[in-house]
Amino acid sequence: MPVRSIVTFVDPAEVGQSPAALSLALDWAAGQGARVVVLSFPVDVTGDALSEETQDFARTSAAIRALADKAGVPVSVIDRSSFAYGIGDVFADHMKVADLGILTGRRGPLLGERLLVNAALFDSGRPLVVVPRKGKLAPPRRALIAWDGTHTAARALQDAIAILPPGSEAIVARVTEDKDLRMGQSGIEAAHHVARHGIKAEFRDIPREGRDIFDALSATAHETGCDLIAAGAVRHSPLHEIIFGSVTGKVLAGDCDLPVLLSA
Repeated sequence: MPVRSIVTFVDPAEVGQSPAALSLALDWAAGQGARVVVLSFPVDVTGDALSEETQDFARTSAAIRALADKAGVPVSVIDRSSFAYGIGDVFADHMKVADLGILTGRRGPLLGERLLVNAALFDSGRPLVVVPRKGKLAPPRRALIAWDGTHTAARALQDAIAILPPGSEAIVARVTEDKDLRMGQSGIEAAHHVARHGIKAEFRDIPREGRDIFDALSATAHETGCDLIAAGAVRHSPLHEIIFGSVTGKVLAGDCDLPVLLSA
């Protein structure tokens, strides 16, 4: 199923800095004939007042439209439509009627960014692609799909199928010594399922070897030339994050140098 609509977010102060999420959204849309919805408004305000740049939505919109025109992509630029709703709610609402969202990993403990990315992932019902803040990005052609037999992994598998273009490749990967489940056969069948959609696919076991699950997946993705990781997302309690960490938490923190598709 081709991608026809993408939602992304750009901080007004960063429009002139070629933000990674916007660049990838425009490249992806150009290759698939899709439209892009760009939300642009300040999410975290520091100092005594907003700068003139962040206040001038008309100038921000014009800059984004110029980039979209250069890419040949139809675009809608939207500011915060209502202050009666949280910024995460606004973004999630737009994602609900799109094929996917694209955001950069958050930079740190800023509350606005955390609200935005968590709402996009857990309140929209749509897949979210989280991109690194730096580095050259391109629409994916070879994906590593993390498999652990859970319903969120199954959703990520199907979402990856939906966004990968014809002729793409995929590795369905299980990290061993992770969960005490009989996942091997289901992983092989998952790879067959991907292949039936015209994507060249294989199943692979990844030895954990004492590594975090995140590190094992990331290392394998680089070793095998993948340009996207797809994984199920789980909302953990703050205490769980502090003690154990998680793939989801590390991705949302921007700790991966590859785009990651998360499905909840």
